[in-house]
Amino acid sequence: MSTSYDFDVIVVGAGPAGGMAAGTAAAMGLRTVLIEEHPEIGAPTHCSGKLQLHAFREFNLPQRLVLNTLQAGAFYAPNGAVARVRRAVPDSHVVDRAVFDRWLAHQAQERGAELLLDTRLRAAERVNGAVRVTGERSGRAFSATAALIVDAEGARPVLPKALGFQLRRRLILGLQYQMTDVDLEEPDCPEVYLGTAAAPGFFAWLMPIGDRRARVGICVDPQLAGRAPLHYLESLLQGHPVVSRRLRYARIERKLAGPIPVLASRSPTAVDGMILVGDAAGHVKATSGGGIYFSLIAARLAAESAAAYVGGDRDALIRYDRRWRRRFGRELRATTMARLALNRMTDADLNAIVATIAADERLRATIERLGDTAYQSRLLAPFMTHALRPGHLATLARPMLKIIRYGLRALWDDEIPAEENGAGEMNP
Repeated sequence: MSTSYDFDVIVVGAGPAGGMAAGTAAAMGLRTVLIEEHPEIGAPTHCSGKLQLHAFREFNLPQRLVLNTLQAGAFYAPNGAVARVRRAVPDSHVVDRAVFDRWLAHQAQERGAELLLDTRLRAAERVNGAVRVTGERSGRAFSATAALIVDAEGARPVLPKALGFQLRRRLILGLQYQMTDVDLEEPDCPEVYLGTAAAPGFFAWLMPIGDRRARVGICVDPQLAGRAPLHYLESLLQGHPVVSRRLRYARIERKLAGPIPVLASRSPTAVDGMILVGDAAGHVKATSGGGIYFSLIAARLAAESAAAYVGGDRDALIRYDRRWRRRFGRELRATTMARLALNRMTDADLNAIVATIAADERLRATIERLGDTAYQSRLLAPFMTHALRPGHLATLARPMLKIIRYGLRALWDDEIPAEENGAGEMNP
């Protein structure tokens, strides 16, 4: 390929996916620029910062990034019943996303990537065998060319449509408060609160981050919710019998909000001149909204494909799409199946599931042994096997039928419109 352009690779967005992609590309000798629209990396922060231990081992992440370690989980049904599970070993760490993102960007710079802050890109186009991005940097016109764009803009990417992508996903809306002086029952146990009235289309949570501090938040699906996320979060804090007790003396340190793309389709994530990674590609588990680990995997694969593409291998981008799907595509499909079923469950269905887990020691032991928040599909078959036992069939028949019905439907149709869902979105 010609080298008459400014960079080999332009990475857009300095979140986890962008930082990892830029660092890997630069380490492979590519002329790489990492472009971030905000004046500083990590602001604003959007997510709870839960990251599986798999990521720390696979990417050799330093322990100094860890705020807290999680080993258990508590799931509260709409009727107040609770199912608790505890693994023999920790499952995840909680990180400060701002610190984590800045560390990845610093690593990318150390490996030779250029970092441009306060640079908002507005458009992308193909020009003479290359791609060009345009926008503003610190209020002045900005333009750059490269062989390839790695788009890590996040849930609402601006550039992909200009190069031919048909984005298909549903955006759920999240809002959380980081709080101190929280009365935690177990410092290594996040709590999940379920209910169609409490969090329509998703769930609420309390995520301990250490030293009597926690992130308390909620996500809702605007297609299923009648009010804005703030309404549901304030109702949780003031009216939920467990949460309100935990937060009697708590104080808000900061507020975090943002959209999360779930129910992403099987549409391609690479076209000539551009690769999508992370939230931009829909690399998010539809059950939990988590995606940092998978984004890091995809970012490394994207950088490897970028090196091959810049070297003249025109099939490298197609291989990128295939490679990430082999690594974790099954998990995205499985969580899509689960989310479509969960969104159609009544509070009675959720009560039955939580009660069964709480009462069935064998099922709980299976969850504790096989449960993995990164690879949730491992629990699907064991759960269905337990649910079909004579002792559970009467109470779990309805939710099981929904899992089968809507899960099978997800294999054929994601039930997402051709264009990215923006209708019905609400302010946090």
